[in-house]
Amino acid sequence: MKCDCSFSLEFENAETAKKVLDSVRLDNGEWISSRLEGNRIMCEASSDSIGGLLHTAEDFLACVSLAEKMMKKKCEKGAILPSENHDDGS
Repeated sequence: MKCDCSFSLEFENAETAKKVLDSVRLDNGEWISSRLEGNRIMCEASSDSIGGLLHTAEDFLACVSLAEKMMKKKCEKGAILPSENHDDGS
């Protein structure tokens, strides 16, 4: 049995969507295709079984989630909070 699934992931902005997609695109293989449309990642997955399709989608979404979390962490670490700004020499 051939199983197909299409879904989209919407992000805050196009830059975030592109960075996430660039992070996970190499792992897509032949099981899932993805493309950028503005601030959305459009995905199409296929498998020979429902279980395989579920596994493919789950794996892809886990990678997307990790990429998004890593981006947020990187942004948080790069930001200087006003209370941390010690221009007065302290």
